[in-house]
Amino acid sequence: MKKYLLFLALTIFFGGCATYYNPVTGKQETTIYTEKDEIDMGIALDRKICSEFKIVENPEKIFNGFTTICSRIAANNDRNNLPYKFKVIEKEEVNAFSIPGGFVYVYTGLLKQIGSHDELACVIGHEIAHICNRDAVHRLEKQILYSIPAGILFGSGRQKAIQQAVDAVFTISMLKYSRTQEIQADTQGLRYAFKAGYNPEGMISFFKKMQELEKKQPSLKLTFLSDHPDTQQRIKNAQEVISALKNTQ
Repeated sequence: MKKYLLFLALTIFFGGCATYYNPVTGKQETTIYTEKDEIDMGIALDRKICSEFKIVENPEKIFNGFTTICSRIAANNDRNNLPYKFKVIEKEEVNAFSIPGGFVYVYTGLLKQIGSHDELACVIGHEIAHICNRDAVHRLEKQILYSIPAGILFGSGRQKAIQQAVDAVFTISMLKYSRTQEIQADTQGLRYAFKAGYNPEGMISFFKKMQELEKKQPSLKLTFLSDHPDTQQRIKNAQEVISALKNTQ
C-alpha cells in the first residue's frame, strides 16, 4: 500500500511539474512551481514572517541609503524582472535571509555591524543570489508538496493551499543551505554588487569584521555565519572573484 501511495504521489508530482529556465545556470529545470507560483509562495511566506517579527517601518532610520542600495542590486542581477521587496526586522541577531519570489529581510543586528554601503551591497547581493538560484524554492517545494493534498495542489484552490501549508510548515531554519550553495551565492552576490557600481571589497571587510566579532563577542549570535562555510574560505573565494572582476574592467 505504501509503495502504491508513493507511486501515486510521484505520478501526480511529475504530471504537474513545469519547466523553468534558470538564467544563472542557463539550463532548463523541472519544478513543481512556475515563477508565478514562486512569487505567490513568497507572498504567503511574507505574510507569515510579518506576523511573527517586528518589521521596521522606515529602514532609512536604521541605515541611511538602505533603499537605494537594495534598488540598485535588484536592478542588476540575473532575475531583475522579479518584484523585489526589502524589509528590516527588529532583532539583535546578526542575520539576513531571503525567500522565494524576491523578498529579502535584514536584521537590525546585522545593520549595526555594517560599516559601508559596499558591505551592505554585498550582503544584499548574496541574498538575491539565493533567489536567483531558487535555492529556497528547491528546499521548500518538497515540504509544501507533502503538506497539500494533490487535488488542491494542482487545482483552483492552489494559492490558499500554499498559504495554509506555509503557515503549517515554514520556519527560518528551513532556509539553511549547503556550503556549495553559500559559496555560489557569495560569488554571484559579488558580481551583482560590482555590476550595480559598488566595491566588492566590501564583502571581504564584512567577513573580517565578522571574524573579529566571533573572537571578541562569542556570545553574540552571528546567525549569518552559522552552518556556513569557514569564513576564511569565503574570504579566499571573494578575493579570487574580485580579482577576476577587476580583470574584466
